[in-house]
Amino acid sequence: MLPTLLRSPEGAAAACIFALNILAENSAAGIEALKEMNPDITFSTLQLAESQLKSKPYMLHSYFTGTAASSGYRLPENLEIDFTTNRYSGTPDQGRVKLFVACTGAHSPRPITVRKKDDGSWYALEWSSLVVGIKPPAGNTTK
Repeated sequence: MLPTLLRSPEGAAAACIFALNILAENSAAGIEALKEMNPDITFSTLQLAESQLKSKPYMLHSYFTGTAASSGYRLPENLEIDFTTNRYSGTPDQGRVKLFVACTGAHSPRPITVRKKDDGSWYALEWSSLVVGIKPPAGNTTK
C-alpha cells in the first residue's frame, strides 16, 4: 500500500518539502527521509540541500501558508502548502507534473517537478529551486 502523500503529484511535492524541513533540523534524519521519498537521489543532491539549509534552516518554513519573514517564518499550527500549475505543467496522466509552490519569502512561486513511478507512487524529481535564498527573517541580516 502506498503512503498517502505519495499517491498524488501534490502529495509527493509536500513530502519533499517535509523531508527538506527534517534535513534542516537533523541531517541524518533528513537524508533518510529524502532517500525514502526517492531511493535514486544522488549524493551530490543531498550534499547541496544540506549545505544550503545548514546556514538557513528557516528557509523551508517559507513554503507553508501563513508564514512570514516578519515572524521569523514561525510555522502555524495547521500546516498548508499552496500549489499551482500552468498550461505547460503537464498532467498526472503524462506521469510528470511541474508544480509551483507558493513561497512567503520570495516574489514568485518555486517550481518542483514530480514523476510517477511504475508502482503508481509519485516522487520529487527536481526541487533545487526550493533550497535557494529567500528574504531573511526579521532581525536576521544575512542573506
